[in-house]
Amino acid sequence: MALDADSASTGSQYQYEKLTEPDALRLILLRPSRELQNPLECYLISTTLSNCENDLLDHYTALSYVWGDPSHRVSIKVAGQALSITASLDTALRHLRDSSRTRRIWADAICINQNDSEERNQQVRQMASVYATAQHTVIWIGEGNAETDELFKTLKSIASQRLLGKSAGTSHTMEVSQQVRLSATQTILARQWFRRVWVLQELVRSCDPWVQCGTFLVKWQDLKNVIMTYARDIGAEKVQVVEDMARLHSEHHLSRFRHLSGYNSEDPMSVAGRLLTLLISRRALGVQDPRDRLFAHVGLLGSVNLDESLLRLIEVDYGKEESLVFFEVARFLTEAFQDYRILSLLEYGHATNSTHLPSWVPDWSVENPPMFESLSSALKLENETSASYFPPNPRCLNFWVPEFRVMASVGWTVARIQGLSSGEANLSLGNPKSKALFDSLKKKVLNNPKYHCKVKELLPLLTAGITESYEKWQQVLKECDTPDPAKVFTAIESQLGEFEEPYDPRAFLKNSRLFQSTTEVCQAEETLRHGIQATCDYLTEELLPQKQAALFGGAQPISKTGTFKLESQSLLAHLTMLGYGNEVENMFCYRKLATLEDSAPALVPKLTQPGDFVAILMRHAIPLILRPIEVEKASLEESIRYQIVKDGYHYLKRKKIEHFQVVGECFVEGLMYGEAYKRYKADLSRQPRVLALH
Repeated sequence: MALDADSASTGSQYQYEKLTEPDALRLILLRPSRELQNPLECYLISTTLSNCENDLLDHYTALSYVWGDPSHRVSIKVAGQALSITASLDTALRHLRDSSRTRRIWADAICINQNDSEERNQQVRQMASVYATAQHTVIWIGEGNAETDELFKTLKSIASQRLLGKSAGTSHTMEVSQQVRLSATQTILARQWFRRVWVLQELVRSCDPWVQCGTFLVKWQDLKNVIMTYARDIGAEKVQVVEDMARLHSEHHLSRFRHLSGYNSEDPMSVAGRLLTLLISRRALGVQDPRDRLFAHVGLLGSVNLDESLLRLIEVDYGKEESLVFFEVARFLTEAFQDYRILSLLEYGHATNSTHLPSWVPDWSVENPPMFESLSSALKLENETSASYFPPNPRCLNFWVPEFRVMASVGWTVARIQGLSSGEANLSLGNPKSKALFDSLKKKVLNNPKYHCKVKELLPLLTAGITESYEKWQQVLKECDTPDPAKVFTAIESQLGEFEEPYDPRAFLKNSRLFQSTTEVCQAEETLRHGIQATCDYLTEELLPQKQAALFGGAQPISKTGTFKLESQSLLAHLTMLGYGNEVENMFCYRKLATLEDSAPALVPKLTQPGDFVAILMRHAIPLILRPIEVEKASLEESIRYQIVKDGYHYLKRKKIEHFQVVGECFVEGLMYGEAYKRYKADLSRQPRVLALH
């Protein structure tokens, strides 16, 4: 252990010395002062994480803080030399400074030479270990006010009494009003620290985290408990950030002792799953460097021993351009999962101003707007569910060209977009008549478990819902081939007249073939009939009891099968089901209705244009909207063909390579849930193509 530099003249700039050990780090020796306004004075020492781990006497405290405005800087003295830091860090260190003793502190902006890219890479890679080795971590959230001071004093008093084994309720500090506590908690949650990407790793890896606001210091756990107490008053969205932080902190430290699954895993899919969850939950939070949206989360993945080619895609390297970092994390997720689930994060995960990124790569700086729902979420096709519609082979075929940020995939172009609705497809989802009927019937069922909703009560509700949705549908999109459901319902009512009211309506509606046509019908009517059947299945799930079987002289209670999955090719059915419910998020918001060349209806991203292609990729159950582009780069096509031959797919080497930008996912009647793959795989004339996504 040695001082990093000797004292020098006051006017000279501080010069860092090289760190030589693999686990080397610097620590700040912060000189004491009794006055907050006195200038900061400190020294830097070089040591190693292994030395710190084994040192029982001299411990250090890690600082977690917000860098603040990079243009607002002040100069401090390091070994008598000048070093420029942000005003935010200067304020934090002044408050951490002891009045009589020198403190050992680790703070990234001072302990890492920010102008040395090689050192920065190495230090950021071990940052999780820096916080894990520190005896304490202090989270600096800024200056306090009268209300936060009162709250922190209350928490300190409660903690002191807890140490003495006394009840917190006996303290006069508990008399602080609920309103003061609530206001203080809201003030704290508004601090920038809670909106910064890096702090999750810093908190999760810390053994003993504390929170400092002004001159007051309390344990993280105590502050977290207060915040959760006021969750209902503050709002679930704001509290969710703290809840996620606390859960990950607990899970991480439990895993150190219990070896829980998901940590220290060498399975690429498990590692990718943890990384994707972190990227989604922390998207759009604040960073100084966009690349930190990946780098700040790598330390939370645990000890991974992946194949070197995969691991290299997510390693910390500030020598890489931002677009390459985002390209490589998207490639890592695609290769680890062996599917295209990242494409479900486009549209509002890739805004129109994300032109510096490939169109198929999610932009983690963009947050979805209110009410937006991805198609994979709406259709419950997330994760492995999408792949279940395909056989184990074909696998996810991709050919990568990093220098052009291109992913070349294998799939089919199906049709072009012909017509588009003038506005977004937000069809004001509430259906007044059917919603009132639905709520009335559901109230009867909930209030009286013995109530038996009859088939002849259910069908008017079904008819009203489908009819109201169709009327709105026609106002938005007139040139599609969706048949008028009135004719179908007339035929259903005619068939129903032949039946008596069944004892078991649930079984009757599923097995009577009531919604199937007795004559040959076109594909559009077949889709509509299946949609009506699926909507009826939803209503039976919500309103009809299971069959009442005698059991020891009594009836079985109503049992539900769980979350209903509406697997229907009919957009009208999905629209109708949403009309019955109270969903805030739905797949029709921020999208448009469209027609294809054969007049088939589709739900497409709002940036879709006439002439765009509908395409499907192997092992992806949701079609894509692709926009053809002209590319005159012979070297790009040579690189793709080289990868095709290298990977052994010689049957593709002579295929024409088509170039596209990804607009987003879409819903096309008749092509969902793997149907498109089955159709085109069976048609030998429709051979798969190489689709280069830019």
